[in-house]
Amino acid sequence: MISFFRSFFQSKIGLAISFIFLALIAVAFAASDVTGGATFGGVSSESVAEIDGDGIGTAEFSSTVSNAFNQFRQQNPQLDMAAFEAQGGIDSILEQMVGSYAASAFGQSIGLGASKRLVDSEIAGIQAFKGADGRFDETLFRNALAQQGLTEARVRLDIERGLLSDQLMIPATFGSKMASQMALPYAGLILEGREGNIAFVPSAAFAPKTAPSEAQLQSFFSRNGARYRIPERRVLRYATFITDRFRDQVKVTDAEIAALYKTRSAEFAATEKRDLEQLIVPTEAAAKAIAAKINGGASMAAAAKDAGLAPVDLGLRSKEELTRDASPAVANAVFAAASGKVATPAKSALGWHVVRIDSISAIAGRSLAQVRATLENEIAQEKLRQTVADFTANLEDRIADGASLADIAKDEKLTLEVSPELLANGQSPSRPDFAPIGAYQAMLPVAFGLEEDAGPQLVEVQQGKEFAIFEVQDIKRAAPPPLASIRERVARDWALAQGLSSAKKLADSIAKSSRTSADLAKAVTGAKVPLPGIEQIATNRQTIMQQQGRVPPPVALLFSMAEGTTKVLEGPNRTGWFIVHLSKINRGDASKVPELLQATRTQLGQVVADEYGQQLMAAMKATTNVKRNPAAIKRVKDQLTGRTREN
Repeated sequence: MISFFRSFFQSKIGLAISFIFLALIAVAFAASDVTGGATFGGVSSESVAEIDGDGIGTAEFSSTVSNAFNQFRQQNPQLDMAAFEAQGGIDSILEQMVGSYAASAFGQSIGLGASKRLVDSEIAGIQAFKGADGRFDETLFRNALAQQGLTEARVRLDIERGLLSDQLMIPATFGSKMASQMALPYAGLILEGREGNIAFVPSAAFAPKTAPSEAQLQSFFSRNGARYRIPERRVLRYATFITDRFRDQVKVTDAEIAALYKTRSAEFAATEKRDLEQLIVPTEAAAKAIAAKINGGASMAAAAKDAGLAPVDLGLRSKEELTRDASPAVANAVFAAASGKVATPAKSALGWHVVRIDSISAIAGRSLAQVRATLENEIAQEKLRQTVADFTANLEDRIADGASLADIAKDEKLTLEVSPELLANGQSPSRPDFAPIGAYQAMLPVAFGLEEDAGPQLVEVQQGKEFAIFEVQDIKRAAPPPLASIRERVARDWALAQGLSSAKKLADSIAKSSRTSADLAKAVTGAKVPLPGIEQIATNRQTIMQQQGRVPPPVALLFSMAEGTTKVLEGPNRTGWFIVHLSKINRGDASKVPELLQATRTQLGQVVADEYGQQLMAAMKATTNVKRNPAAIKRVKDQLTGRTREN
């Protein structure tokens, strides 16, 4: 996971946007209603770092980390803050923030700036602050700031800092290229093939035959608890309700039906529709010439082809529709012509219309009695939607006023249910057969973003049909399960661990004596314990790359060895040791594959750009006075990961 953080922030794209990302992340998440306020309980307002006297406060740091964590968690729902911290995520965010401050300070020192108008445009461009008309909505912006506990000045300063950094990093990394001759050896590596042999020494061959003692097992479990760690689990208590429960409350009167019929009388009145074909040309002369050809016996398609055009079939259109889509003049001309004729050319904003009337259909009007059922159903559906909206709004108001889930369920006669312990992906460690269907698909994404003391939540399960109201009843922090529940598994792992060291000695001995494939075969055959057969390997880098990370580790090792060498590699889960011998390297010539050479140049150009960006960032940090506060950083980490609660 940490490789993902680093690869993103060090990539060409990542370097260009990471500063804006850090500047806007709090605002973006505030607008998305993601918890992570600017206040930070339990930690003072001291700075975790100072850059030329400009401090990164603990509150700012913690909120940025929390919001970044939530974004990464969307890609890996089982990620928890402790794992995020252990894999370097928090440190990576801090370094990016320090870099942003340092770049901003350096930019200001050389006269760069970001105007108020530029900052305004960045704020206005955030999708979350746009209203229904697609324009910036200041009310949404103010509400988001208030909800997140941010000030406009703070947000503007963060955006300005990001823009300054952007002005430095983008020119430094944009358009980097590598010469063909420099890229040629790297492109040749992609065509390279390798041949070798892989043997395996299993730990099980040396595992103790007797069971471990209680002390041995407990000691092994204590040292290796992280291997058995179960991610954070949550227990949900919830109730669901469907909107059909409100149907009895919906009554439709004759007066309402009559009123709706009157409002839409034009829709139900008798009307005439015409099946039309159309051409649009720029001048009246051209339109009249084409119309004359058609009226003279030419087909619409032939006349259009002669003009370098193609007719468009408009289908059945009423006069009102044609007026709306073209112009009153076009509609009047079309509805004045007879069936099978071309209407007198008329003009719209698009040009001159040549329209042929293929047929005329008279549509009879519909009486109130004929459409009564349809109108009644429409009114009932609209009333039902409004009833549901009023009910859910009332529920949200009651929740905001502190009503408990139990009280709401009692008042509304809802049946409460309790889920098993669930991971963020919906799986249940205690119930492997559990399927997170129905309401769980709506509740889980929300449930794993809530704090311990969060109140009940209302979610929509099926749009307009089903809702769920729930709360997080219990949170089981990530931890190993009780030893008793996985005793057999731990005992097997202990046995493999004991055999692993003896297997390593044999594997090292075989590797030391195996200078050729024949030597390896002889050593494996003569081993003091029976070993699996040797696997012959012949593959190339293109095949490896196509497997997209699913390459067995010993095969991957084959491509990082010198020809004629033998290496030892530990197998997964302490199962034993691989002995890998590389017998031959088949070199590739990329000069004969220009497409590959060009693609390699492009990729290496991105690597060069990354290096330019990293070097520039290091230089900007060196020109500023950066002081980190390890004690404050530790307090933030402890608070975010829950270590203060555990202690």
